[in-house]
Amino acid sequence: MPKKEYLTAIVGRDNVFDSPTVLDKYAHDQSFVRSCKPNMVVKPKNLEEVQGVIRLCNQDKTPVVPYSSGLNLRGATIPDQGGIVLDLSSMNKIEEINEKNRLAVVEPGVTYEKLQDELTQRGYRAMVPWGVPPKRSALSSYMERDPVLAAASFEYGNDLFLDMEIVLPTGEVFRTGNWSIEGGEAACSWGPAGYMTYRFWTGAQGTFGIVTKLAMKIEAVPKARKVFFLSFDSIEEAVAPLRKIQRREIGLECFGLNSFNLAATLEEEWKTPESFPAEKVSSTNFETLRRRLPPWTFVICLSGLEYFPEDKIFYEEAVLREVCAEENVELLTSLPGLPSLEETFLEALIYPWRRSLKKFRYKGSCPNIAFHSPPAKIPEFEGIIRGVAERHGYPNRDIGGYLLPIERGRAIYAEFDLPCDLEDEGETELVERIWNEASETLMDKGAYFERPYGRWADMVYSRYNTAYVSKLKDLKKEIDPNNIMNPGKLCF
Repeated sequence: MPKKEYLTAIVGRDNVFDSPTVLDKYAHDQSFVRSCKPNMVVKPKNLEEVQGVIRLCNQDKTPVVPYSSGLNLRGATIPDQGGIVLDLSSMNKIEEINEKNRLAVVEPGVTYEKLQDELTQRGYRAMVPWGVPPKRSALSSYMERDPVLAAASFEYGNDLFLDMEIVLPTGEVFRTGNWSIEGGEAACSWGPAGYMTYRFWTGAQGTFGIVTKLAMKIEAVPKARKVFFLSFDSIEEAVAPLRKIQRREIGLECFGLNSFNLAATLEEEWKTPESFPAEKVSSTNFETLRRRLPPWTFVICLSGLEYFPEDKIFYEEAVLREVCAEENVELLTSLPGLPSLEETFLEALIYPWRRSLKKFRYKGSCPNIAFHSPPAKIPEFEGIIRGVAERHGYPNRDIGGYLLPIERGRAIYAEFDLPCDLEDEGETELVERIWNEASETLMDKGAYFERPYGRWADMVYSRYNTAYVSKLKDLKKEIDPNNIMNPGKLCF
C-alpha cells in the first residue's frame, strides 16, 4: 500500500481520505454484496493525476477500484480486496458539445442530470436509461451498457460510443477512434483503421483500466412527439403486437411497466430520492392506483426530428393503428382516469429519473433481477420470478416490472424489482433468498445476464466452459500483469 504522503504529493492533501466515516461510505450499497472498506479513497482531478496514482499502485501491487458516482447499486465498486478507491467524481467537465457531429465529450464525473440539462438548453439530448439516478455518471453508465430508452439507431441499439481515452493498468494512456491519431477530432468509435477496440473496455468493470474521457453520441430533441399506450392483462398478450410494431420500426421509445411500477411512476406524493436506500413514504393513493391500473402497460412515443416531423408522425401513427387493428389491441392516448398521461411521459422520456425512481419510496430499496431474453420466453421468466416469490411468501403484487424491446424486438431487456426494507433483517434475508433462487433458475432456463456483478458473477461464470473463463483470465493477466485493477472481478 503506498504511503499517504506519496498519494498526497500527486493529488493534494485535501483529496486523500482514510477516516472511518469516509471509508464506510464506499464499503456498501443496496446490493447483497458483502460490505468491505477500502484502505484509502483518492480523488484525482485530471488525467495526469490518475496516471500518477495508477503508476504508484502498480509499483506496490495495490488494488485500485474506479468509482465515479457510486450509483451502480449492484456491488460493482465495493472494494472486496481493500486497497484504494479512485473516486473520479471531481473529473466532471463537459469538454465539448459538438452539434455538427452530434457528440458530447465528457469526463467520468459528469452526471446524467448535468449533461441532459446542458444539452436540452441547446435543443439536444443524451440517450438515457429508464431507471437511472440523476447523479449517475453518464460515462460509466454507457461503459456498463445500461440499456437506454431510445438508442441512436435501430441498427446499432446502444452502440452510442465514439472516441475513448483510457489509463491502462500500467499508467500508460491509450486512445481509441479518431483520438488514436495525433490531433484527431472526436467523431468515430472505430478509428481510422476500422478496429472496434473500444468494445474491449465496455462491461469490463474497471478491470482493464480507467476511462477518463468519452465522446458519446447525442440526438436532437424531437420537434414533434405523440405518445400512445397499450394495456394488457398479461405479458403473453403483449408479445405478438410488440414484435409487429418493432419490426415496422414504429416509435423511437417503446417500453412496458407493470401495475406496480406504473403506479409508482405516477404517484405525485412521492419525490425522487437523492440517495439510496431511500426514505420510505406511505401512500394510500399509490395503493389505489396500482389496483386500478392494467397488469401491463406499454408506452410508445412517435417522434419527428428536423425534417417533416409532422409527416413522420402521421405515417407512423397510421401503421401503428393498422398493427393494433390486426392484433385486436386498443390504441390509447391515455388510461382511464389519467387524462394528462401523455404530458407526464413526454417529460419522463427526457428526464426519466423524475418518475422512474419513485418506486424506491415504497420500501426504501429495490434490488432487481435484470437480464435479456427472447420475447417469447419473457412470460415464462416472469412466471419463474413470481413462482419463487410466492413459494417464499413474498407478495406478487409488490414485484415491479420493466420491459424494453431492443434490436427491433429481437430481444427484450427485463428488470424485475423486489422492493425491500433493508432495516428489516427478516425481510432482507427473505428477498435475498428469492433473488438468489430466481437468478439461478433463470440462468438455468436460458436468461442472459449480460452484466454479471456481485453474486451473479459466480453464477454466470460457473455455467461457462472452463476454456472461456481461462481465456478471460489470460486477457486480464496480459493487460494488468500485477492484477491491481478491481481484482477479483472478471471482464465482460
